[in-house]
Amino acid sequence: MRTPFNVTRRAICLASVAAVFAAFGACKESTVPNFNTPNINGLLENPDAATVNTTVAGLLVGLRANVGTWATGLGILGREVYNLDPAEPRNVLGYLVGPLEPGGFVADVGWSSSYRDLRTAATILEALDKVPDYSAAQKAATRGFVKTIMAQEYVNQLRVRDTLGIVVDVPADPTVLGAFVTKDSGFKRAAALFDEAKADLAAGGTAFPFALTTGFTGFNTPASFIKLNRALKARVDIYRADWAVALVTLGESFLSTASTTPAALANGAYHVYSTTSGDALNPLFDAAPRALVAVPSFLTDAQRRPDGSPDLRASSKAVVGTVTVTTQSVSSNVRITAYASNVASVPIIKNEELILMRAEAYNGLGNRTAALADLDFIRVNSGGLAPLGPTYAGDIVSEILYNRRYSLFFEYGHRWVDLRRYGRLATLEKALPTHKIFPVVPIPIDECNQRNPQPKGCINVQGF
Repeated sequence: MRTPFNVTRRAICLASVAAVFAAFGACKESTVPNFNTPNINGLLENPDAATVNTTVAGLLVGLRANVGTWATGLGILGREVYNLDPAEPRNVLGYLVGPLEPGGFVADVGWSSSYRDLRTAATILEALDKVPDYSAAQKAATRGFVKTIMAQEYVNQLRVRDTLGIVVDVPADPTVLGAFVTKDSGFKRAAALFDEAKADLAAGGTAFPFALTTGFTGFNTPASFIKLNRALKARVDIYRADWAVALVTLGESFLSTASTTPAALANGAYHVYSTTSGDALNPLFDAAPRALVAVPSFLTDAQRRPDGSPDLRASSKAVVGTVTVTTQSVSSNVRITAYASNVASVPIIKNEELILMRAEAYNGLGNRTAALADLDFIRVNSGGLAPLGPTYAGDIVSEILYNRRYSLFFEYGHRWVDLRRYGRLATLEKALPTHKIFPVVPIPIDECNQRNPQPKGCINVQGF
């Protein structure tokens, strides 16, 4: 697919890249090519290990670039957080009032950056066989890593566009437009790509030819990265309600209930940040706060522990602060404390989410006992709540959604996606009567204008 704009220069010495590039020298600003040309830094003409390694590292930069988009943008749509930046009222008017228009403030939502990453990944895959200083195992390892990132970028966009579909084919010639496919076809392609990546990683030898950031500790060899690949693929299985397959996939991941410690629940892969010159800071940290605040119901909806205090996940991730932020008649004084500093890491996926996914898969298969056991493991050890117990007769889906809301708050825009999956978007609150709930985000206008006829996603989404 053709990227809707040109990128001629970009500082790839961002966050994790300083660590990633430690294996191959000092980090400096690199010329990132026009992605509308078939050649990235000469990668296809004269590929070598150093060039491929640098370009692979750039994929992680691209993946991390959307952290703020997923957590904040989808978080607003899912009423987890507000962005009440007084200098940008469209964070309220665009996301909460609408309509969402292809040419509007909200429409891109990571589209351009996801497809930039996909174009880079497709070029790497095309070049790999020509790299003379890679062994067969190193080529397989790189192929498995790149395909995993590609599959994840597909999932990123499917979460936003849902029934509107996405583009999955990224032709070698970037002037050729890939066709739009349905949501179901998109998820099938993502799942297949995760599986292809697993097979490549299994043939990838004992080490990647490139370095990974500290956020991938425990997943920095081809064999250990398979567990992360399986965790990300399990999300696809859950989104597709493919419950039996999800259990198998989760069994191949790093899911564990062997320890009840916070560190064990937090085990996973992360985007990392630092104050190093040229690096990036955590975009979700707003200590004052100046703009980013939690929706007040995050605290008021929290269940109570046996001693009457709130769910530990609520009290540790948000507090009533001394500053009230107001924009467009929307206010909140609930300060977000989920990230302790501007260099705090942001989860890509963690053990706590995997356990909740397994509970959801068990419930989908009608195994209430197993589902409740996993839910209680999280309720007790993460939330400090009393267990529901094996005889609980209430609605397990409501408990799954509650626990996902509090365990995964302000990480990846989970709540909006989760409520949509279960047809419960209408349960989201509206701060004002003029506000709307939006089920999808349209295709951006630059993409629409390149196509005739335009895809069905080139619409105004009115909300309800």
